[in-house]
Amino acid sequence: MRSRLLLLLLLLPFSMSAQLLDSIGLFLQEPPRLVVRLDVRGSFISNSNVRFLGAKVGLQHARRFQYGVGYSFLITPVEQEVMVDGVTTTARLRLGYVSPYVDYAFYQRGPWEVRLPVQIGIGSGSVVYDDAEGRTKHYARSMVFFYEPAMTVQYRFLKYFGIGAGWGFRLAIHSSNDLGEDLTAPIYILGLRIFPGEMIRDAESR
Repeated sequence: MRSRLLLLLLLLPFSMSAQLLDSIGLFLQEPPRLVVRLDVRGSFISNSNVRFLGAKVGLQHARRFQYGVGYSFLITPVEQEVMVDGVTTTARLRLGYVSPYVDYAFYQRGPWEVRLPVQIGIGSGSVVYDDAEGRTKHYARSMVFFYEPAMTVQYRFLKYFGIGAGWGFRLAIHSSNDLGEDLTAPIYILGLRIFPGEMIRDAESR
């Protein structure tokens, strides 16, 4: 039941038409190829412009439908002032999450593709500070859940590589403690894709 709910949430932006589902079913009949992706997602946390670094590993069918899992984490320092034992202290936000994803290419022409990637993030966030002895302490922590639909434009080059850029939106839900920051915000994406499956296939055919 949980896996079906996850798949439904991932596919919501694809308008769930019978024709689309039939097309995805046909794509899945094609042999899968391994895809490795690195991306940098820009976004906003409260009033700060931030970056998330992510890596993904997945399978792609017919160069059209892709699915897999990744991990993303905050790489931009985000600080806030907190009160600890009556003293104002500077604290830092930490954030990382595992991200199952699907990615559908609805337009392809030559080296160009327009894709609809959707990922769900499941991870943890915390606000930490250094005490008087220099030890790192937790001020707050929480499980965090993200829903991130987007649209990207990709250009493929040198056969085994692709670069892409796009935009989307991040919806964030906290499970417990308030981290003191607003994590729901627009996102923009810059990424590099590598196609090791095709490298391996071409090497074996020689």
